[in-house]
Amino acid sequence: MENKELTIGSTPNDMTVYEIGFHIVPVVAESDLGVRVTAIRDIIEAHGGKPVSDEYPKLIELAYPMLKVASNKRATYRSAYFGWVKFEADASGAKGIEAALKADDFLLRYLFVKTVRENTMVPKKVLMKRNEDGSTKADEKVEEKPQLTEEELDKTIEDLVIS
Repeated sequence: MENKELTIGSTPNDMTVYEIGFHIVPVVAESDLGVRVTAIRDIIEAHGGKPVSDEYPKLIELAYPMLKVASNKRATYRSAYFGWVKFEADASGAKGIEAALKADDFLLRYLFVKTVRENTMVPKKVLMKRNEDGSTKADEKVEEKPQLTEEELDKTIEDLVIS
């Protein structure tokens, strides 16, 4: 019997989270884009993968021209539909998925990486005001400025206007 080393808590059928970022060639009509995305998801599911999340492709300008050879024809593209799919699969399923993606003539390029399940988008930072002692307060009240009357506002504007 073959002796395989396992890490604590793992089993031979551990599912790993992967992500595929892909460019679909721009010759695909926008109405047929859903068919291409479904084909990618079908490849993942056919090899035992379970989609976790994805982003529908959007047409983008590429940073540099990319060459694609398909059916013995060379074509250079300056734009492509970019999207991504995050999914769970075992190691053998991941190899099958990658082999199927290589054979897809509608994919200009793809990147296949191992990742984490959690959302990897960076949240926006909340700016907080620092007190004199260096501490911060999230619920600090903002001083309200007194409202100007209409006459005071007109006077202020007249003072600012250069004659």
